[in-house]
Amino acid sequence: MAASGPNNRKKRVGEFLLENKIITETQLDEALLLQKDNPGRLVGEILVTLGYLSKEELVMALEMYLMETDVLPSHVDEWLDQEEVDLIIKKMKEK
Repeated sequence: MAASGPNNRKKRVGEFLLENKIITETQLDEALLLQKDNPGRLVGEILVTLGYLSKEELVMALEMYLMETDVLPSHVDEWLDQEEVDLIIKKMKEK
């Protein structure tokens, strides 16, 4: 689990994807630029739309993100279907 404290801000999903070499900095920059024009869209959703990640790769990356941070962003279920969110949570409870 990630340590919590005043100096430990929550790692963003895009940062996590970049740090784990799932996407490149150029891909993240492009997604963030598009997100500025579409603030209601998630970075992961934009990356999938651009073809940089498949939806399955995003789900696996979110599982990794959850293992590292112990936080699943609440807005994730607005884009992933409930079955995918439930699968992530189930796998995390098994760990």
